[in-house]
Amino acid sequence: MFTQRKTISLSRLAAAFLFVAAFVFPTIAQSNKGTIVGTVTDPNGAVLKDAKVTATNLATGISHEVMTSDDGTYTIPSLEPGNYSVKIEASGFQSANVEEVKLETNARQPVDVKLTVGGVGGDTVTVTAEAPLVESETSVRGDLITGRQVTDLPIPQRNFTLLAGLSPGVTRPAVGVLGGSGNFSNGSGSPQGNSTESTRFRESGGSVLVINGARPTNNNFSLDGVDNNEGQFGQIATYPPPDAIAEFKVETSVAQAESGRAGGGIISATYKSGGNDVHGTLYEFYQGRFASAVSGNVADQLERGARSVFVTNFVTHQYGGTVGGPVFLPRFGEGGKSYYNGRNRTFFFVSYEAQRNSTPAFGGGEFAFVNVPTARMRTGDFGELIQPGTSRTYNTINGPINAPRGTVFCPTGTPAPANDIRNCGVALSPAALNTLQAYPLPTEPGFENNFRRNRKEKYNRSGLGIRGDHRFSDTDSFFIVVNRDESVRVRDNNFPSGSSPTGNDLPSGFGAGEEFGDSRGIRLGETHTFSPTVINDFRFGVNRVEIGINNPGINGALGISPNVSANLGHRGVNVCGECEGVVLLGIEELLNGDRNGGQLEFIGDGGPFYFLSNNYNFANSLTWVKGSSTFKFGGDLRVRQNSNFDGGRAGGMKGNVQYGTGVGGFLAGNYSGIPIGPRDSGSGIANFLFGQSPAFITRGTPGGPYFQSNKEVAFFGQDDWKVSPNLTLNLGLRWDLFTQPTERFDRQSNYNPANDTLTRAGENAANGRDLVKSDKNNFQPVVGFAYSGLRDDKKLVIRGGYRMSYAVDIPGTPGILSVNPPGGANFTCNLQNYGTASCPQLPALFNFDTGYPFPAENITIQPGQSFAAPAGTSLIFLDPNIKNELFHQFNMTVQYEFSPNWLAEAAYVGNRGRNLLVVQNIGTTSGGGIPGSREVARTATVTAIRYIGESWYDGLQTKLEKRYSNGLSILSGYTWSRAVDNAPGAFCLGGTGPSACGFTNPLQPDLDKGTSDFDVPHRLTFASVWDIPFGRGRRYGKDMGSGLNALIGGWQFNNNVTIQSGPPFSITANGTRASLGSSLGSGCKSFEGQIFCPATTPVFANDPGGPKFGNSGRNIFRGSRQEFWDASLFKNIHVPAISEAFNMQLRVQAYNVLNHVNRFRPRGDLGDSLFGTDTAEQNRRQLEFSFKLLF
Repeated sequence: MFTQRKTISLSRLAAAFLFVAAFVFPTIAQSNKGTIVGTVTDPNGAVLKDAKVTATNLATGISHEVMTSDDGTYTIPSLEPGNYSVKIEASGFQSANVEEVKLETNARQPVDVKLTVGGVGGDTVTVTAEAPLVESETSVRGDLITGRQVTDLPIPQRNFTLLAGLSPGVTRPAVGVLGGSGNFSNGSGSPQGNSTESTRFRESGGSVLVINGARPTNNNFSLDGVDNNEGQFGQIATYPPPDAIAEFKVETSVAQAESGRAGGGIISATYKSGGNDVHGTLYEFYQGRFASAVSGNVADQLERGARSVFVTNFVTHQYGGTVGGPVFLPRFGEGGKSYYNGRNRTFFFVSYEAQRNSTPAFGGGEFAFVNVPTARMRTGDFGELIQPGTSRTYNTINGPINAPRGTVFCPTGTPAPANDIRNCGVALSPAALNTLQAYPLPTEPGFENNFRRNRKEKYNRSGLGIRGDHRFSDTDSFFIVVNRDESVRVRDNNFPSGSSPTGNDLPSGFGAGEEFGDSRGIRLGETHTFSPTVINDFRFGVNRVEIGINNPGINGALGISPNVSANLGHRGVNVCGECEGVVLLGIEELLNGDRNGGQLEFIGDGGPFYFLSNNYNFANSLTWVKGSSTFKFGGDLRVRQNSNFDGGRAGGMKGNVQYGTGVGGFLAGNYSGIPIGPRDSGSGIANFLFGQSPAFITRGTPGGPYFQSNKEVAFFGQDDWKVSPNLTLNLGLRWDLFTQPTERFDRQSNYNPANDTLTRAGENAANGRDLVKSDKNNFQPVVGFAYSGLRDDKKLVIRGGYRMSYAVDIPGTPGILSVNPPGGANFTCNLQNYGTASCPQLPALFNFDTGYPFPAENITIQPGQSFAAPAGTSLIFLDPNIKNELFHQFNMTVQYEFSPNWLAEAAYVGNRGRNLLVVQNIGTTSGGGIPGSREVARTATVTAIRYIGESWYDGLQTKLEKRYSNGLSILSGYTWSRAVDNAPGAFCLGGTGPSACGFTNPLQPDLDKGTSDFDVPHRLTFASVWDIPFGRGRRYGKDMGSGLNALIGGWQFNNNVTIQSGPPFSITANGTRASLGSSLGSGCKSFEGQIFCPATTPVFANDPGGPKFGNSGRNIFRGSRQEFWDASLFKNIHVPAISEAFNMQLRVQAYNVLNHVNRFRPRGDLGDSLFGTDTAEQNRRQLEFSFKLLF
């Protein structure tokens, strides 16, 4: 007993020593390697010591040997995922060979063997039993998506991350949830308008995943065990094509200590490698308009009385191929073989894929109507806006006046004669006249939805990947992978080229312009075996993501002149090198409740967007097998360098100018208390023509590009302890440090709301160059168990565990401190404060004829210096006492392999988020300033970035899995869950920016605790791959003749189905939640997509009046159920005349095969004319045809 205790003590002491020693390695430790473990016994169940166990990779022929320990157990760590044979040899016993063991990514695969007495003449007993499906070695909750599932299941755009949704607890929010960075620099705030770094695979949602209620920015992506996260939005950096993916794993709860920086999930993909045989593929995927269904909006529009329907054709092509095998190289010199044979030693794998698309802009495929000024309006004649037979009271400078709705007034406060402002005796603005005349003429009658536009989008992408593997010796192996992915997306302008009557084509349409993306990466690794029980695994990687967006007119994008503003007479607009194009301009036809005309189509943009991210990753881990323990130690170092230039984030480099209440009335408060007269005529167009000041203006310069960098550092130690043959404990401890970004030239500052000052970064600043105090107390314990002793056959396993996990939410967000003065400069003013101390940048009266100033950098402020915050300037406040996001993950799981190759699983999974990032406007509020809701007495926006949010997730997650056998594999899951939080983060389904995504009342955050934007109470998934059992080599017709087999043999059916609850939403009024009555009213079924009938809306919801908050809860309503039925049918044709491995595939894939209408969130603002509808929908049925060669 003393000896045993001493041995254990020495083992733990040695482990501690190696843990410290591992710190000296350049580090990051997450790996995609797997481990084969097991116990060797004799026929009576007694353990066998010193049995030799050899695992051989069936593809490469590379072998690894270990000996069993005193308790008969063995561990073979750091193995590449793939298929292995496991051979066990012991003196006096027949050898046993387990022919095929599937080793998954990040898995511990048990292979227990009972030997037979004998061993005469080297006899070997072949064990045909497959490895168990149950996970009896770890407490990690997750799922593996096999290589065949990746290539054969129907997935839109061949975006492999969509298949992560097959894992219970994983959902996908509305497409485009990661929106632009504000002020429309790269898109609008709506789901269909967003255009971000996820522009790659934007139509299918990029890599946006919500896992166990955590935000989509809380996930961690790795490729070949190397960091695969880009540095701005925390999404995937490199998308390998499906045919290049060996498999990928989704770990959703209680990951091992070696994995970190994720409050949601960890998605680990493995790139394919070559083997001893040459294999490859060639393929082409095609979609066309003729084979796909039109949007349901067509039927709705016809039913509502639409004048006509026009459908846009689209074509998509994806083609490419792969090839891999052993390396054969010629030898030079005399003697020996004339070539180098890489079998069992050196391998290669190459993949290439290209995509050429021409599709409708933002999906759907139909025309859309927008508003343009009528021929009369653009001259100042508003007679057609009068609503005969109506009357209302207008508040004017002359007192109340009764007049028909639609009346426009002169600056004197009297109605314009004949509703024509040319009769007011006031000269009209030349710049405004030029601008209105430049709009294209209406294509439809009336003044609402009177211009039909049809926008196309062209998208070209090409990607190349090359991998090499080499085994230097039995103790050293090496791999390297190089990737390059380039893309260009061009979205048409809303107004066709040449549509301007004056020859000054106007840039229009959120998201229009030219986008480019360039992703490059290199990953390499070396595995060194010091002994069969001590193995070191080193990794290095770097990925570089470059993204740019040129809006129309910027650098001549889309053929729009960069000098349009100058041509129109807009003074003070094109005054900087990046200020090409047109000011972002919104003009409303009628104000004061007479909104029967609505908003003219926006023109212009916020400014260009360029982003470059370099992400360096060093990797090392040390594995030590000692007795019944497998120790692993390592660390974590990621260096991120970001360079960004975002004209929109600064408030619009050319200016964001609004003549009206804005979309949804979010600027209505700017007209509060202002009577009709010289400052408001009752029409935004008339105000514009009169040369009056706009309702709102913001303008700024980012002063960039900025060069920011930060580091993520961690160390970990873990022990997988086989306490008994039936019980394994997973113990670990991890420590993380996430530094905040510093700027190369200290061009960033932080706002202090306590004293209304800014402090520039610098060595002498209170909090140094990063302006915050880094959180250094990030210790994360991991405790888990797996118990398989409930049945003798170990087919029933109970697993459970708990871990703390610190995470990073949007790595690039803190970098926006560079927008603050003195590096950046901007101002935000409105009709209430022009010419006052709150807005010293602007006079009381200004317009495009007079121009408005361009903010300048204050270069006199030295690093480390504090200074008074300029009045009227939008500011950023990052809490200097930062606490990193913390998640408490726990689960209890039961798995039962109830039949060969069949597994049932049920798990309770919990996740608690604390210190979550909240982006909040603590200055002005969206409702125009509700008393008692401001933290800072500033009229401009003050964006506070603080880590004060919370989230709660509880779910019952079930799974039914059938491992591929007899021609069929199934992976099905059902999740019943509840996700609650008090803030959605920097990006939310209701829009983007500090007002949309923060607390309704920043002084009472608890009032926002409610259903999360990401809540999906019910979600059912079902995916299968089925080789239909007819034809040669199958269950029915094994010896079928070639003619009959060509007709009915070789068919394969695959499907991927998801049915889930609709998205939650709130009822709001002018940006704050509405008041609810005692009745919720009745649903409206008149038209598809209608949630509430306008006639019944006042029964249950009303504007609370103001300024004040309503009494409705957050996200208490829910949209329509969503169903995604995707299916594919293959015809596999074997061509033995070429080779036994040569096959052809003819494919038909159908996405949304049942043509179900899947809509986004309904419109919930009472001021929206489309309140209660959810007309924006995702794609209807799409057919895809493909041809594939496999050899």
